Amino acid sequence: MNFNWNSDTIRWYQDANFYTGYNKKVAELIAPKLEGYSTFCDIGCGLGLVDLELSKHIESITCIDINNEAIHALKKNMKLRKITNIEPRLMDCEDIEESWDVIFISFFGSRNIERFLPNCKKLIAVVGKDNEEELFPRKYRTFKKNTYDKVEKELIDKGIPYCLDKALLKFGQPFISIEDAQRFVRTYSPEISQEDLEFFLSKRIVKTGEDEKEYPYIIPRKKTIGIFEIQGSLDK
Repeated sequence: MNFNWNSDTIRWYQDANFYTGYNKKVAELIAPKLEGYSTFCDIGCGLGLVDLELSKHIESITCIDINNEAIHALKKNMKLRKITNIEPRLMDCEDIEESWDVIFISFFGSRNIERFLPNCKKLIAVVGKDNEEELFPRKYRTFKKNTYDKVEKELIDKGIPYCLDKALLKFGQPFISIEDAQRFVRTYSPEISQEDLEFFLSKRIVKTGEDEKEYPYIIPRKKTIGIFEIQGSLDK
């Protein structure tokens, strides 16, 4: 998915996280891997939702992203949750010169694993699997998705040692209305025809239940992720 952060995409992503607890679960998988380390940098942090969850597990977190809307949303959530050990930075990852104990990259950033190994003692990368349920029709996808199979093959081909854990987590998209769902699908597949839109939603959207008033509809999805641990070259 193309993360063009704006008021709609921020709301949808935060709604999905709130409804499923996805980033909290990801943080629970990552937290044990941070023992013995004190500094952490999330490169391409987006909304920094996993960092908010990890803030109680490590002394200092730096969050880097090039999108001002995403950084603003992170700062807002930090204030609401009274979190003070995260430093958000609006910057390009290619400008990074300093180092941290742990560098964290996820999804699109996972294409740059080798680039950041000299800047850390350990690199943790979260990468999704390709054959997962979609939130919009696959034929309208305009980007090439990275997958943990590709990352694993690249690491093997280059002789880079790694550890890999896999997990299956719920990360469906809840909606406040059918119109909200239509807007979501059109946002991520702007070339979609009305016929394809209606057909997709007829197959994928379901009601959450009569007692669920805030989010009466959801496109359910289970997301398979791979969590790579790779030794950095800092202080080798």
